[in-house]
Amino acid sequence: MEFQKVFDPAYTLLICKLEPGDKVMAESGAMVSQDAHIKMETSAAQGKGIGGLLKGLGRSMLLGESFFRNTFTAGSAPGEVTFAPSLPGDIVGHDLSGKDLIIQQRAYLASATTVEIETKWKGFKGFLGAGQLFWIRAFGKGPIALNAFGAIKPIDVDGAFIIDTGHVVAFESTLNFKVQRVGSWFSTFFSSEGLVCKFEGKGRIYMQTRNPHEFGPLVGHKLPPRQQ
Repeated sequence: MEFQKVFDPAYTLLICKLEPGDKVMAESGAMVSQDAHIKMETSAAQGKGIGGLLKGLGRSMLLGESFFRNTFTAGSAPGEVTFAPSLPGDIVGHDLSGKDLIIQQRAYLASATTVEIETKWKGFKGFLGAGQLFWIRAFGKGPIALNAFGAIKPIDVDGAFIIDTGHVVAFESTLNFKVQRVGSWFSTFFSSEGLVCKFEGKGRIYMQTRNPHEFGPLVGHKLPPRQQ
């Protein structure tokens, strides 16, 4: 399996090249195109039985994330599937090889089925600055693709590094972190910087150059009203 991207960083398209027998899993609705012989199956991202299904669906509605994921399988012949996120922006590929990756809930796009996705990771509970109360943990081995609003910049930290909470896409679990305000309370309220996340240790962070939570209110009032 191989991930390639084109048209980056504004309208990035992910091309997944599958060898015979390869499988790739993706967020529901992310598929743009596929070779006709590739088979697709849909499954729940978490939960078992009716109770787990209803609980997962309720949580997905609350968080605005997809509960279902699609798996694409190449049979006896190689093929391609392409994926794209709903927002304009970049896609980055990351190879998991023993280090867990913590991902903001809407940044996950696709991964090999050898990558496990834990959807109840709460290490960022109370992560108010980004409006993200839940994050996901990816572990195992294989490629994973992340998407973000704007371009994505990888940062290799060896020591300490600070990022605005709304710009964190993902980071390796080898990094410790804490959410804090910028300077004094006066600076927090009047600098428009809000909360930041201070990372310490050694590992990689993926940072997005735009913040959708700031962009939405900026353009929202300029859009025409919805037709009922």
